[in-house]
Amino acid sequence: MKLLASDLFAAGTRIIGILAIIKSIMVLIMTVPTLFGNNYPGWALSQQIMTLVYPLTLLLIGIYLLSATGRLVRKFYPEEKDTATESAQTVFLLAMKITGLVLIVYATPELLRILSNALYIGYYHPLGINTFDQQLLVAEKSLAMLVSILFGFHLLHGGRFFARLAFKDKDSL
Repeated sequence: MKLLASDLFAAGTRIIGILAIIKSIMVLIMTVPTLFGNNYPGWALSQQIMTLVYPLTLLLIGIYLLSATGRLVRKFYPEEKDTATESAQTVFLLAMKITGLVLIVYATPELLRILSNALYIGYYHPLGINTFDQQLLVAEKSLAMLVSILFGFHLLHGGRFFARLAFKDKDSL
């Protein structure tokens, strides 16, 4: 049986999708009960509702990865016919693409949470509501999430910089 790198990428994409769905369900189980049973003022309730951004986005990403695997494979392996274990470089590039996908999947909901906190700050700070915690979150996590997503896209598109570091011989790429 000839197993292609694109076949392994498809399997990895589906596994990442399932893991994203499981993680989103776990976070929803922990988050949803905090919304009920408390009499929050409007500004505090909106902050609590924003905590749903992360698990719902992760759920949507997981569903997308499961349903759009074929499109993703065609995009990242357009005419691939190499056996997955043909060379160390092929295995390495496959691992780089899957790592990039993981970085993007887990950074995107966090980035959306940061954006929702920034919107919260923009709306409620002028009203005199203390937004220091949200400002701290946005300041601390913004750059890290952006770097994670950028590295993820670089790796997903082959990660040539890292491949050159890993394989010094340019002819082997």
